[in-house]
Amino acid sequence: MVDDFKQYTVDTNVIRYHANKTGEPDLRLAAKIFWRKIKSEVAEGSAIILVPAEVKRELEIQSYTLSGNENMRVRKLLDVCQETSPPVSDELEHSIRKMTAYLRANFKDTLTAGKMAYGGVSDSRILYSAYAADSVLVTANVKDFLLYPLLFPHKERLLYNLMINDFIQFPEETHRAVWSDANFKALFQ
Repeated sequence: MVDDFKQYTVDTNVIRYHANKTGEPDLRLAAKIFWRKIKSEVAEGSAIILVPAEVKRELEIQSYTLSGNENMRVRKLLDVCQETSPPVSDELEHSIRKMTAYLRANFKDTLTAGKMAYGGVSDSRILYSAYAADSVLVTANVKDFLLYPLLFPHKERLLYNLMINDFIQFPEETHRAVWSDANFKALFQ
């Protein structure tokens, strides 16, 4: 990824927290800060915002429970995004979920002090969309995507935590320990 041009892939919650005017104030503020920053970068021509097809599907399902104003705000955010839909197979989704489950079983405490999710099919599709685009993955649910920064060299900053408006980056020794694990390497293949 080129340092002066950024691609951001947004998770569903990044859109929902900005569109929901009655949700948790800290999350709404974090989303507002992020969207202000990213829209400025897009206007300058230094970034694009990608929205995985899976996120659009999730938002479509959720739209039935949202108010008309929330749906309008979601649509406005989607208007500044470019849809991404890399080909993903059931086998690839399954491989991503296996790697996540393996990390959770063997590195959970090292990676997150015990807070790591298995990752569902939707999360796998979103993760792969970001990976295929070589983009920053933005989410408030980092526990679902902790595999992501481990798929890149250690110094890369590619998992953005909306909750703290900063990147998640593991210590170099943690990254090295994961990639020294023969079982993890086999799962990655």
